[in-house]
Amino acid sequence: MSNTANEERAELGVLFVHGIGEQRPGRTVASFAAALYGWLFRWNCDKEMSPLSPTLSETVVSPDSGVDAEPARATLSVGLRLRSGPRRARWLLAESWWADVFAPPRFLDLTQWVWKVSTCLLVLQFVIPMRRHWRDVRQDSDRRPLRLLQLRHALVAAGYCVLMGVAALLSVLLSIALLVLAVAAKLPIPRIDRAVQWVVVKLSAVLGDSYVLAHCPVQYAAMRTQVTHDLAWLEERCDKVVIVGHSQGAAIAHQVIKDGDYRKDRLRAFITLGQGISKLHLLRRMDWDPQARQVALRTRMLVTTGLFLAGLPLAGMLLSRWVDAAFEIPATFPLNVVLIGVGFLAIFLGVVQAIGVMGEEMERDFLLPGAGTEFSWIDYYASADPVSNGPLMAKSEEGSASGPARIYRRTGDQRPCDEIHNSGSILTDHNGYIRNQDQLVSKLLNDLVAAAYVDSDADVAGSVLVDDRVLTDVKRRRHRLVRWLVAGRTFAAAMGVALWWFNPAPLFKDPMNQVVQLMAPNAGMGDGLAQLVATVVLMAMFYVVAILLPWRVLERRSVNQFFHSANGGWQNTPGRPGSREKDGHTSRESVRISVSAGL
Repeated sequence: MSNTANEERAELGVLFVHGIGEQRPGRTVASFAAALYGWLFRWNCDKEMSPLSPTLSETVVSPDSGVDAEPARATLSVGLRLRSGPRRARWLLAESWWADVFAPPRFLDLTQWVWKVSTCLLVLQFVIPMRRHWRDVRQDSDRRPLRLLQLRHALVAAGYCVLMGVAALLSVLLSIALLVLAVAAKLPIPRIDRAVQWVVVKLSAVLGDSYVLAHCPVQYAAMRTQVTHDLAWLEERCDKVVIVGHSQGAAIAHQVIKDGDYRKDRLRAFITLGQGISKLHLLRRMDWDPQARQVALRTRMLVTTGLFLAGLPLAGMLLSRWVDAAFEIPATFPLNVVLIGVGFLAIFLGVVQAIGVMGEEMERDFLLPGAGTEFSWIDYYASADPVSNGPLMAKSEEGSASGPARIYRRTGDQRPCDEIHNSGSILTDHNGYIRNQDQLVSKLLNDLVAAAYVDSDADVAGSVLVDDRVLTDVKRRRHRLVRWLVAGRTFAAAMGVALWWFNPAPLFKDPMNQVVQLMAPNAGMGDGLAQLVATVVLMAMFYVVAILLPWRVLERRSVNQFFHSANGGWQNTPGRPGSREKDGHTSRESVRISVSAGL
């Protein structure tokens, strides 16, 4: 890993650390480099600035394997139109690929682990935002003009209690499904065996990385070693370094920095996108802290027992309706009330047990000793990302959230984590960060520029790529679009319920049966299945045509509006034609403190 004397050093090195352990080598740096290149190309696309168009060189996306292997990388050269004027930049982009040290766990072991932690984890998925809203109510309790806002926060916090009950039910169903798959995988039936094995591999790939990080200290140490090796390689070749981590990659990089495995004279910023730090700390605590482990098991037992007792009356009613009277479960009204009451009480006690796992000491665990003095810690989270599940910390503390004064000025913001609006979906928000060109990529490039060129307070005003006023407009615009999209989804779901009620099956049963008979000549749909299929198909068609396609058009229009209105930043550059400065004053609202960053 030696640097030759004639090798040109990059002024900034960016190390991307990927998340889920199925990534192919080179894929992460290729995705990030393409996003940055595309953004910068559109930013510098006018004829006057053609010499500043971005170029990629010295690109390696299929690195050799081995202990001394160099990471996948690309050199980005581009002209940056900063407020102080044009500047030529040379950045080295590299990735830390740790998927080769990830060995998927045995499915039976994974199933047992999920059974132990899933209820506690899913319940806490809603406890965290519930506590956040409840804290808002308490903080605003003395401010009379905000009574309506207090009521909204209180109603949202109460709504999360219902969601916690649903999460508890889903966790039990997930455990049962995993247990059935684990048993079915042992059956000597060729077709079933292959199908189950495919499901097992996919589930291991999705849940296995969390299992390994929390439960397998040797593999977790190997992943940290790989990230440390790649960071050292980048530090030798660059004057300044920034780490960008996504999901579980952010959690691994966080631990590397916490262990002090970096050069203090090189690292300038740590940017997390959809961080998995909080989830990893919670999982490790439930797996290695004896007290937390017992709490997780008690939560599981209480919730499972409560769901069983509360579900007995419903099961009896269904059995009495759908099977012979010989199998009917006799039940009286008082007994049903007692069973439901005891069941919900057990579920409530289980939720209370799960809440006990959370504590202020967990937030103190997130703190990095050098954040705010040696480097900036910037955290971006998408509005519906289930992994980050909101801001990393409830409030900023000294040395935890705000960056160095020479890069990020302090504000009165009690929550400096930066919220990003991707698509408002728990299914797509986590992997949609770099597709958010107008909001996330713009902020990310602002952070990279600040890390590369801000060495003193005097540099802050001039080292700005995208003006803060433009980013504020973008955030409001995307927030409105996401709210419209969520409202559209809600309307589509309500339409599905209405379709089910009015039963469109008679109109579509014959055409659907004709389609089915093309694959199985003597097959046909029953009334219940035809009703379900017709409802789902009509609702899906409505959602795609009336909601999803217009959203895509509006999102693209928002991106085009951003690049058109910002005009490459020329309007905001002092002394340039078309500048927005008035009376000799320029806006200094461009760089904000952040525990902000996103994928």
